[in-house]
Amino acid sequence: MLRGRDRVAKPTGTIAGLVNWIKTNSIAATVFATAGLLMPVVGFVQESNVVPFALHTLAIPDCYKYADTYYDKWSEFRREGKTWREYPRAGGPFSFEFNEVHRTRDAIELVNLTPRPEIPEWTTMVVSLPVCGGKARYAVGIPGRWDDLFEVWTASN
Repeated sequence: MLRGRDRVAKPTGTIAGLVNWIKTNSIAATVFATAGLLMPVVGFVQESNVVPFALHTLAIPDCYKYADTYYDKWSEFRREGKTWREYPRAGGPFSFEFNEVHRTRDAIELVNLTPRPEIPEWTTMVVSLPVCGGKARYAVGIPGRWDDLFEVWTASN
């Protein structure tokens, strides 16, 4: 007479073999099942507007972070605490100083603090740095009238 495990015959067939494999390899089966469930979700997120919508809703830049330094051909804007300073690329002391007045997911706006004899309304000068790199702009006197300055980029661009 058969006792214990030997008493019941092992099931045969494809499904039965799969069930036995899952029982003996539960960790691997869990990994495969999880991957099988996640693949369609990942595909949906990549092919839809979910990521751009989430970035926009949470006010996260498209490049995922704000930089503390923006470069152009001749200078670099560096954030030092609450103050931004423009340094010549060749080195030396800063040329101009700015306060950050506004930050969005697209731009960082800086108001000029350095007297500029060539610009009579220097106290109203605002520089706009594109968060992910691109064309920097400035406005003097009339805030809605922006003029292009130069291309800027971050260390990650």
